[in-house]
Amino acid sequence: MNNLIELINRKNVLIFDFDGVLADSVEVKTEAFSELYTDYGVKIQARIIEHHRANGGMSRFEKFKHYHEQFLGKNLSENEMKALSSDFSNLVLDKVIQSPEISGALDFIKYFSGKKKFAINSATPEDEIKLIAKKRGIQQYFSVILGSPHSKTENLQKIVSFFAVKKEQCLFFGDADSDYCAAQQAKIDFVGLATGKQKCFPNAKFIIQNFKLF
Repeated sequence: MNNLIELINRKNVLIFDFDGVLADSVEVKTEAFSELYTDYGVKIQARIIEHHRANGGMSRFEKFKHYHEQFLGKNLSENEMKALSSDFSNLVLDKVIQSPEISGALDFIKYFSGKKKFAINSATPEDEIKLIAKKRGIQQYFSVILGSPHSKTENLQKIVSFFAVKKEQCLFFGDADSDYCAAQQAKIDFVGLATGKQKCFPNAKFIIQNFKLF
């Protein structure tokens, strides 16, 4: 733990995924994906739930495309994609806004407020994640809030450019293997959040259960 604290203290920019990192909202979205595919039966729903839990950092658009092409043998039109995304937002938005925080997250941010810069890098559509941060009353802590359609790797690169820092000065907190891979691709140090609901990023050097580090 002391090595992790030392690492955090050395960094100037702390970057956070949202679902499963700042908010305990992963299962809200699991339930929404399952509900959207109710008409296709429990076997399809089970495959979707399994895939979603194993690919937490993937955008909903990529998931919809994957589920239709690989599980249903269908191609999604642009209008169908927009309709699915709208239905998904209607199912999850209020629940995500009201979901509990990952233990210690806000205190952790407040502790380093004024000492470090903060950013959010989420797979949620950018307008939506900005609204969620605003409604949860945490928007003011983050200089940058980025989401899809850009990838998490692209967003990490944007964050580095925005703050005009070296990538070695940044640290990314994520809860999915795709977060770890994005950090690797961007050459940014990574801390994994493992809340007990998922087991990812086996090669990550630092894995924590929550933000109660002090």
